[in-house]
Amino acid sequence: MNCYQLTIMATDDELPRAIIERVLSGPPENCTDVCIELLQVLANALSNVIGEDGFESLLFRAARRVGNDYPWLQFDPRARPADPEFELLRLCFQGQSAADIQAASILLFTTFVDILALLVGAHMTKLILESALGRARAAKTSKEQHNG
Repeated sequence: MNCYQLTIMATDDELPRAIIERVLSGPPENCTDVCIELLQVLANALSNVIGEDGFESLLFRAARRVGNDYPWLQFDPRARPADPEFELLRLCFQGQSAADIQAASILLFTTFVDILALLVGAHMTKLILESALGRARAAKTSKEQHNG
């Protein structure tokens, strides 16, 4: 393996975390809505790859791990068929400071991405995230232009 391949592998490993951190690094007071929107985007994208049950199990594992650092972040995403808008997560955020919500959200998504990368590989994880976020950006831009 040459240095070029190592650089690509490091980029693939680091890029999904950087994407998540960039998306969630906006104003802390917007983090709840951004977090929920990101979950919806990822749920739609990943359901095609690992199925809805796979997505829910993956999110459950990430939430359980993050709950060690943020005990107030306890929700069971496997209840998602009854909670498609992630209201259980939104309830966890109520009463928490914007900074804590942002920190917990970043940890939740980076944990989620790390687990996903273990399952499907870093490169596939990067492609899934880029594709899902690209589609979400395009849909948002289209909606803004239509309403604008």
